[in-house]
Amino acid sequence: MAGEPKRLEHPKSVYVIGFIFKIITLTVLIGVVYQVTLSPHGPAVLVPIQKKMEESQRSAILDEVRRQEEYEKHRHFHNVVEYPELPENLRPVCYICHSDYPHSKSKKVRAMLNMHTQFFVCETCHIEEKKDATVAYKWYNPYDGNPEGPFFGTSYDPDTGNLVEVEDLFSKIAPYFEFADGKSETALKISDAPLAQDYMKVRDKLTPEQRDNVKKKFHVNIKPKGHECDKCHSKKGILDFKKLAFSPNRAIDLEQLNIKGMVTKYEKFYIPNLFSD
Repeated sequence: MAGEPKRLEHPKSVYVIGFIFKIITLTVLIGVVYQVTLSPHGPAVLVPIQKKMEESQRSAILDEVRRQEEYEKHRHFHNVVEYPELPENLRPVCYICHSDYPHSKSKKVRAMLNMHTQFFVCETCHIEEKKDATVAYKWYNPYDGNPEGPFFGTSYDPDTGNLVEVEDLFSKIAPYFEFADGKSETALKISDAPLAQDYMKVRDKLTPEQRDNVKKKFHVNIKPKGHECDKCHSKKGILDFKKLAFSPNRAIDLEQLNIKGMVTKYEKFYIPNLFSD
């Protein structure tokens, strides 16, 4: 309208400076709030509440699992390769009671058996077949519904002879139930499943007998004793190494693994004394 002053357009630099000023102000505000509430160098007014919440969510079972895991690491003759761990909600329910090194009874083979957990999930060896389904073995990754690899353990580095290092450290071989109608169902039970979550909330309130009854639900289609070596390490084994993207020379080595013969043929074997005077 006539007589009204014209709107002035501000330079773009003004908006940029204003935006930067807001970011600085927000950063300072977050820093002040953290200093007052949680920082150990400030009043830390919320730290007692935080500790109380952590204590209420603490699990005696998981604490024991972690202690057992550290114990198993120190019992190993060989060095243990470090791998990134999955968050607890994405780990199989096995780890509620079992550690990353679940085989501890037999000193003869425990290190070799525990080494297998780098390559496949527990159910791969302990799966019990269903009457109305066949078991197929595929690569499983909790972050990727269709992992494509390359997968750890499937090929050798021609320069070093070691296993090729890969970016995907979470994919493992896992069993799937395949039905006549074409449907496929994973045999894994994950810790964020409703039953597992419910159990973790109340397990400390249950008697040993009640815990055993609940655990039976987790062990449906799971057998206590795993497969024998020949079940996988043979040309007609349950694992199709070629289909699972293993290189030809790696597949041959796994099918003809010498340690298999040593374990199955000999009741005792000895490590030579390399450090005698």
